[in-house]
Amino acid sequence: HEMARAPSVSQVSTKWRPSLNLFVGLMLLIVAIQGCYLGYVVGMLTTLEKRFGISSSPSGALLSIYDVGHTLAILAVGYFGEKAHQPRITGIGVLLSAFSMFLLALPALCFGTVPDDEFHVEKYKTQYIEDSKCDSSRFISDNGNCAKEKSEHTWALVLLSIGQLLAGIFSAPFNTLAYVFIDNNIEDRKRSPFILGLLTSMYAFGPAFGFALSATFNQFYATLGEGASFHKETMRNHNTEFLKTINFQAPTGLVPSDEAWIGAWWLGFVVCGVLYLLAAAPFFFFPRTYIEEEGMELQALKQRGERKPSLPPFEEEDESGCVRLKESMRDFPLVISDLLRNPVYVSMVLGWMFGSYLISGYGTYLPKYIETQFGRSASMADLYAGIISIGAVASATAIGGWVLSRSNVGPRAAIMLLFGSWTIVLASYLSGMLFSCQQPSIHGLEYAEHRESWQFDSFQTCSSHCQCDAVTHFDPINFDGINYFSPCHAGCKYFDNYQWRDCECFNGADAYHGVIHEDCTLSFVGYLIVMFVGLFLGNLFFMTTMMIVLRSVYDDQKVIALSFASCITNLFGFIPAPLVLGWLIDRSCILWHSTCADAPGNCVIYDNEKFRIGFHASNAGFQLAAIISVFACWLFARKQQFPEEEDIED
Repeated sequence: HEMARAPSVSQVSTKWRPSLNLFVGLMLLIVAIQGCYLGYVVGMLTTLEKRFGISSSPSGALLSIYDVGHTLAILAVGYFGEKAHQPRITGIGVLLSAFSMFLLALPALCFGTVPDDEFHVEKYKTQYIEDSKCDSSRFISDNGNCAKEKSEHTWALVLLSIGQLLAGIFSAPFNTLAYVFIDNNIEDRKRSPFILGLLTSMYAFGPAFGFALSATFNQFYATLGEGASFHKETMRNHNTEFLKTINFQAPTGLVPSDEAWIGAWWLGFVVCGVLYLLAAAPFFFFPRTYIEEEGMELQALKQRGERKPSLPPFEEEDESGCVRLKESMRDFPLVISDLLRNPVYVSMVLGWMFGSYLISGYGTYLPKYIETQFGRSASMADLYAGIISIGAVASATAIGGWVLSRSNVGPRAAIMLLFGSWTIVLASYLSGMLFSCQQPSIHGLEYAEHRESWQFDSFQTCSSHCQCDAVTHFDPINFDGINYFSPCHAGCKYFDNYQWRDCECFNGADAYHGVIHEDCTLSFVGYLIVMFVGLFLGNLFFMTTMMIVLRSVYDDQKVIALSFASCITNLFGFIPAPLVLGWLIDRSCILWHSTCADAPGNCVIYDNEKFRIGFHASNAGFQLAAIISVFACWLFARKQQFPEEEDIED
């Protein structure tokens, strides 16, 4: 039936070409939705931690689970999808991705958008004041919070983990098959780098949409219609009257900057799921291929009464699916072995793998670096990090793909352009070490020479009677350039109008929230300029990686080649990069603190110099490995022919 419907050559050139453009447009939308979801998860991670009591370690693993699922699926999809109807498989992946989005929002339906206790806001503020103020009658006790943190919302974390895993698995078709479908069916092969570069750049622009979406939905209270309202006057008397309202407002007096605020974390998943559903249907109406020459030849043979030539085992119509699956599994090691004997392919995959640490390593921890090194707020750190890691990389990838397509650069010249641009990234990392700010100090935190480590002494003369050993929550306050660990350590007695007052260590003055940092605007602006320019120039020819991976193999190997490359990049790049960089960054921590004695806790103060050098030196090391791999690829490419350069007779 497929052969009977094969269009003529004139039909192929006039009827179907707009449909390929439509396919590209749909893929731009799908990639944008996927990137938006990935950025949204990162932006909402803190809110998820507050809502479900997730500590930092499980929340970090939650992000990596997506890449684990993607790695598990991408190789199988690439191999078995080679002979399948690629647009339809892509559509199925989009539909199932919508299901995974709704699964991520399911905990809101099962466990509620906010904690069940309607008095949690008032209780939180009351408990916060009692736990943080200077109180000579305080005693150390466990009010059950630690046990609750360990046991509560386990199933919510399980649902979120399953949703992340399935989202990674279901995204495999439109991250591999769709790319190869476009590359195989585009008439002008010179346009391929531009189109593939446009799709890849959308993976960088998409997270920017996700960050904007998370910032917007974090301004809405999670209930979106069941917000509880109360008055400040009654709250002061601990006689709160809650009123159920049908609006978007949070409890009166609660603002997004409060610790008790829980944004509408679930709403973004619903939006992404609906967009996936709307975009999925058109994929089922695209043809298997736009190149029908082989189909027309088979049709002509059939019309002349000749027997159809034998197809490879995977395509034999008289064989069962189980037989085809067994033969495909038998041939799988041979296919991989053939790829591993291709030195150009292997060396470029290694370069791609090490180059991925730019996004998965440097980009992941750049907000933390800006926040701790330059004393910026978390929201502003996210904004500046987005400008550097997302704005520069995304725009450079799109522009570079256009340059490659317009200038008709050959594969070997493109490899050298990639080598030069990645050298600029290496220089940017090394230059970034030169921009720094003075280490912020916490009263009582001193460096012990005999131990060669930092020690925190919670005893303060001015607050020795406040029993501050029981205060475990890091809530820094400052006055006149002096930082204290908490209001208790500064001897503060009263909390009024969201400000601590009558602090004995400040001679009765009022204190300000947060850690005061040295003003180093000039150094910060210099860092932004150097890293933005360096990452922009350094990623202009990033699309060379995918171009060489596709051009170094034959057409029937492209799907499995791209899938195997993505699998290796995920397995040894995107998945371990946050873990490796996180371990290195933790080694620069000088003050750990936790609300529970048996929990590892989180780092609240870093050694700026050690953080700065370790952060950039480690990324520079991975970038150097990528540069060496690309140079090796160029050496191999000088002695090896690309398939497109071979004679048709061969």
